[in-house]
Amino acid sequence: MGRDGGRDPGSHLKRTVVLVVALAVAVALGLGLYADFGKLGDELRKFEWELFPLAAALTAVNYLIRFVRWQVYLGRLEIRIPVVRSFWIFVAGLTMTITPAKLGELIKCGLLRRSFGVPVRRSAPVVLAERITDATGVIVLAVIGGAGTDRWPVLVVALAGVVVAVVVIRSPLLERFTALGEAPEAARVLLTTPLLAAMTAVSALSWFFECLAAYVCVRGLDLGLSLADTIVVFSLGSLVGALSFLPGGLGVAETSMTALIRALGDVSRAAAVAATVLIRLATLWFAVALGLIGLAVEERMSRRQPALRSSMR
Repeated sequence: MGRDGGRDPGSHLKRTVVLVVALAVAVALGLGLYADFGKLGDELRKFEWELFPLAAALTAVNYLIRFVRWQVYLGRLEIRIPVVRSFWIFVAGLTMTITPAKLGELIKCGLLRRSFGVPVRRSAPVVLAERITDATGVIVLAVIGGAGTDRWPVLVVALAGVVVAVVVIRSPLLERFTALGEAPEAARVLLTTPLLAAMTAVSALSWFFECLAAYVCVRGLDLGLSLADTIVVFSLGSLVGALSFLPGGLGVAETSMTALIRALGDVSRAAAVAATVLIRLATLWFAVALGLIGLAVEERMSRRQPALRSSMR
C-alpha cells in the first residue's frame, strides 16, 4: 500500500490466504502427529458441538467492543465517515488477523483512503494504537488470571516491553521521520495516558469475551481447567503468537496453548490439542471468515456508492 495512492487494498489477499492456509495445514499436521490423529479425532467427537455457536457468539462480542474502540480512535483524529461503512471496513480488517502481529489490518487504512480520501499516514496510527492496547489489554487479563502464581515475572517483562514501545512512539524520536507526515502527532494523540488507560480497559473487556469463548471450548471437552487457567492459556498463547511475528502466530500460539493446557489441566496430548484446535477455530479462523464477509460487503458498497471525502479539519 503506497503512502496515499498505492495498490488496491485487496490486490494480494488471495496470495496471502494461500500462503497462510499452507502454513495452517503444516501446523495441523504437526499437531495431529503430536496428538495421534486417531486419538485427536476421538476427542473432537466427544466435544459438545452445540456449544460451538456460543463460543463464536462470544468472539463476535469481542469484535463489537473493539469496533467501539475503532470509532473512538477515528473520532479523536476527526476522521468522520458513515457508521455503517466504518463497521464494514473494520470487519474487513479482520481478514488480516492472519498476518504477522495483525499488522495487515492496515488494509483498513487503504479502504479509508480509497473510499473516503483519508490519507494512510493519518489513519495508520489508529491500527498502531489498536495493536498496543490489544497487547496491554491481554497482559492485564493474563495478570488477573495468573494472580497469586509464580507466572507473574514473565507478564511484568511483557508489560515493560509494551511500555517501552509506547514511550518511543510518544517521544520526539518520531519527529525525525518527516516522511510520516502527521502520523507521529496522530499517534501521540491516541496514546495520551488517559486514553491509553481507558482503551486498555476496553481491550481487556473485549478479550475477556474471547477468553470466555475459549473456556466454552474447554468445557465442551470436559477438561479440568478453570476460567482463570483458561484466561492464562489464551492470553499468554495469543501474546507469544503475536510476538513471534508469524502469520496469525501459527505454530507458536498452538504450541504454547497446548503446552499450557497440559501443564495447568494435567490432560492428555490429544485432549490438549483438541482444545487448542477448537479455540483457534472459534477465535482466529472465525475472525478470518467474518473478515472475508466484511471485505466482500465493503467492496460491493464501494462500487455502488461514489467515493466520498472525509470531513477532516
